[in-house]
Formats: sequence, structure tokens, C-alpha cells
Amino acid sequence: MHVRTKQVAQNTKYFALPVFRRGYTFIELLVTIAIFTLVFTALFAGVQASLSLVGTSKAQAGALALMVDRMEYLRSLPYNDLGTISGVPAGSIPQNRTVSINGIEYTERVLVQYVDDDADGVGGADSNGILADYKQVKIEYSWTVGGKSNSAALVSNMIPTGIETTAGGGTIRVNVFDAGVLPVVGASVRFVNNSLSSPIDTTRYTDPTGVAYLSGAPAGADYEITVTDTNYSTDGTHTATTSNPNPTTPPVAVLESQVSTMNFQIDELSDLRIKTVAPATFGSYTDTFTDTTGLYTQASTTVGGGSLMLAADAGVYRPYGVTVSASTTPGTIAAWYMLDFSATTSASTSVAVSVLYDNGGTMQHVPDGDLPGNSAGFTSAPVDLSALDVSTYDTLGIQATLETIDGAYTPEIYDWELRHIVSQSPISGVAMEISGSKSIGTDGAAQPVLKYSDTGTTDGSGEWDQPNIEYDLYDIAVVSAGYDVYEVCPVVPYALDPGVSEEILFILGAAAGNMLRVHVTETDGTPIPNATVRLENTGVDELSVTSLCGQAYFSSGLYADSNYTLTTSAAGFTTDVSTGVEVTSSSTVTVILN
Repeated sequence: MHVRTKQVAQNTKYFALPVFRRGYTFIELLVTIAIFTLVFTALFAGVQASLSLVGTSKAQAGALALMVDRMEYLRSLPYNDLGTISGVPAGSIPQNRTVSINGIEYTERVLVQYVDDDADGVGGADSNGILADYKQVKIEYSWTVGGKSNSAALVSNMIPTGIETTAGGGTIRVNVFDAGVLPVVGASVRFVNNSLSSPIDTTRYTDPTGVAYLSGAPAGADYEITVTDTNYSTDGTHTATTSNPNPTTPPVAVLESQVSTMNFQIDELSDLRIKTVAPATFGSYTDTFTDTTGLYTQASTTVGGGSLMLAADAGVYRPYGVTVSASTTPGTIAAWYMLDFSATTSASTSVAVSVLYDNGGTMQHVPDGDLPGNSAGFTSAPVDLSALDVSTYDTLGIQATLETIDGAYTPEIYDWELRHIVSQSPISGVAMEISGSKSIGTDGAAQPVLKYSDTGTTDGSGEWDQPNIEYDLYDIAVVSAGYDVYEVCPVVPYALDPGVSEEILFILGAAAGNMLRVHVTETDGTPIPNATVRLENTGVDELSVTSLCGQAYFSSGLYADSNYTLTTSAAGFTTDVSTGVEVTSSSTVTVILN
């Protein structure tokens, strides 16, 4: 019995060991699997990269072989036969074709063009007037491997065996400028002539001076030219049609041994958005300085008698003082509108007013990037705040800095205001028309044939977009009946610059019968806001103040007549009195103040 018990104990000890070792081996197995996974993943990625590299190298080698073979073939051709189909010089070589090798499809593009070598002068300075000194051949192959596009090219000059000649051909020189009359580099210049026995359709690109040459072009008429660039407008020649019988720039002719020069102008395209809205409802924070309840803090300033001024010690005004208003957070706001204030200064005093915003609980200056000139402060009003994003600038305040260099004098601020738009509803379905001032010719009645015009209606958001249009002076009008135009901001005709994205706002109201819209500007066309405009006639005496766009609208009690008097005044300008002003159902007048 004793022996049996001992044996059982020994057996128990014997079987306990493998149980412990099996658990340890399982952990090792997991670790081993993880290591093998990492290793094989890395190996797989390496194999993939290697295969991709091999594929890319194989494609490049194929392209190189094709280019070398093709270039050698072109070198073997007689010089006079070296040209492309529909190209200049003309020949039997396709400008574009596809070639396959090793399972890869390549797109081949061949360009053959004459070169004006500077050894004998370039362009008009060419000593013998021959700009087709020799031919240059460019072969380009492009292909796609693994979703990636690649290309390679070879260029070679082909020199004639004899002397250069102008026999049978001439040259077209194209100068391409932008809106600032600066050369446009790399612009595409397409030449098309379908009236020749061998039609021509070839493209050249402008050099660093904005010039493209078509040298060696066969003599003949009807060379059509189209000039453009990526995201640029288009210019060129125009053939006569029934709608444009008298094109401004007809196709050009090439004369043997002559150079025909053409000038064209292109620039970056722009986007224009036209919006139609109802008159805005406004809200504001104002302070007329009857007491200090509207102020957050003061330093060396005092309020009394309806003005803010420098504090004084024994009758001598302190040289410097700062006042900050209480902040305002409109409950409902569509957009900020303007900062306004009125103040008096002298030769020895100054006032600078800035806009503050709540930045995490601290009132700071609105950055100059969003409100130019704000850090230095504004010395005149009103200040346009419409560009401020209300999601960033939901709370604003005002800071005034008052200074004097003569203790006997102080500047004074009488009131200030932060005005915002509470709401302004879009008006949809308004029929509009737009037309540029550039023309491409005249019709049978000698009227201009416009390069661009369009009609349309505003969408549900009151917007009508004009994307990718070229720089020009555009006239825009409301076609729908039943509306008076209270204001157009900025005013039309509108000069659209190249490469910009702009918006024009039409504020509309119900037609009133007879109306007058007044636009008040400086001599350079800058609008004058806050100008007072008075309209008078028998039984009529109406006052209005111009908006930020310098416009005022009259309609109350007006009748059709040409004997109204308009008196316009603004701080810092000479008052203008205009007589014989006509009022009709859609009258406008511009007043220029000096």
C-alpha cells in the first residue's frame, strides 16, 4: 500500500510538468506567428516595390527604345519631307499616334517646327529676313503604369544641306500680352488653315518674351489663330459670319518672304456672383456719451456733455488717453455692416478708433488681415465691417485713442456706433442680363458684336453665377418687371479684374412708379458713404444718406419731371448743387464731389 501511494505521487509529479510547459509553448507560438507575419509583410511589400520598380524601368526602357528608333527614322528622311500632317512644315508624319510594346501602350507626339537661330539675328533683327533657319524635332512619349502617368522626350535639330531659303513661305509672328500688357509665357497659339491644298492645324507656344513664330508657313490667306492658356481667357481671329459680318480681327494672310505680326491679349479667368436681395433690417450698438454706462474701461479720458475727451489736470489736458466700449453680441446677425463715429480734432490733436473682438474672453484688436488698418486705428468714418466673418467675430467692441501735443486742446468724440445686418432676404427668380464691353466685330447695322453676353435668373438663394469669365467692363441689369433697384454694390458698369472672385449685390424693392438712385463718388470713382443728399421740387423735399457703396434711393411722392434740384454734401468735400435733374420710372444720377 505504501509503495502504491508513492507511485501515485510520482505519477502526479510526472504529469504536472507537461501541463505547465504546454502553456509556455503556446505563448511562444503566438510570438513566433507575429514575428513571421511582420517579416513576410515586409518581404511582400519589398517584392511589390521591386515589381513596381521593374515595371517602371521596363516602361522607361521601352519608351527610350521607341524614341531613339523614331528619331533615327526621322533623321533618315530628306530635309524637305520632314514635317507633320496639318503642321508647319508640312509632311506625312502624324502629329499624334499610339504605339504598343511589351504590353504597354504609349502615346507619341511629334512636333516639327522651324527655328530662327540667333546666329544671324532673331525676328526683325534677322540679317537676311529668313526666320526658318533649320528644323527642330521633338518626340514625346507618355504612358501609364500602375495608375501613374509618365513621359519622356527627345529633341534634335535638323540642318538643311543647302542654304536657308524663303521660297514658297513666310512667317507669322504672334505677340501675346496680359491685361497689364506684359508678355504671357507658355501660351498656346493654334494656327489653322483649311483653305490650302494641304490643310494646316498646328500649335506653338510663346517664348519668354511672349512671342510665338510660325516660320515657313505656306503663302496664302485665311490663317486662323486662337490664343489661350490654362485657366486663361481666349483671344484670336474671327471669320466673317452672318451674325458677325465685319470681324475686328479677321484671319491673317501669309506672304512669301514676309513676316505677318499679330497681337493678342489674354489673362486669368475670373468668377462673378450676382445676388438679388431685399433691403436689410439693421441693428446697432450706439453711445452718445451722456454718461459712462456704455464704457468698459477708461484711462486718462472723461465723459460729459455728450462727448468723450481727454482728462485734464488743473486745466491742462493729458497728452494721451484710451477708452474701450462695452462689448456687444447681437442676438440675431446676418453680417456686420459698419463702424461709425463723429469727432473733432485740430492741428495738435488726433483720434484713432479701432474695432476689438472677444478672443477667448479677452478683447483684442481685429487683425489687419481681416480689417486692414485696424491696428493703427481709423481717423475717419464710416468703416466697412461687412467682410468680417460673424462666426469668428460674434462679439465686437470699440477702442478710442485720443492724443494732444498741446495741453490747451483736446480732441472730442461725440458718438460711435457698431451697426449690423439683422436679416436680408434673398430674392429668387429675378431675370438678369450681363454684357461685356469687348466686341469682336460689327453687324450689318454697324452695331458691336459683343464678345460676351448672357441672360439668366437668380436661384433659390438669390444668386446667379458667372464662372470663368474674362476681365472686362460688365454692364448688369435687372430684366424682371415689378422691381426698383435701390442699390447696386459695387456700382455697374463693373470693371472685373483678371484672376479674382467677386460679388455684386442688387438690393431690390417693389417698383414705386417714379424713382431716383443717386451715386456719390470722389473724382476717381471711389464711393462716398454717409453723404447727405437732398432732393427738392415743387411739393417734394426729401433727405437721404448714402450707404457704404455711396448710393441713396428716393421714391416717396416723386413725379416725372426734369426740374429737380439735388444738393449733396459730405464732410471734407465741397457741397454740390445740381439743377435740372430728371426723375423717371428708372432714373439714376452720379454726383462727383471734390
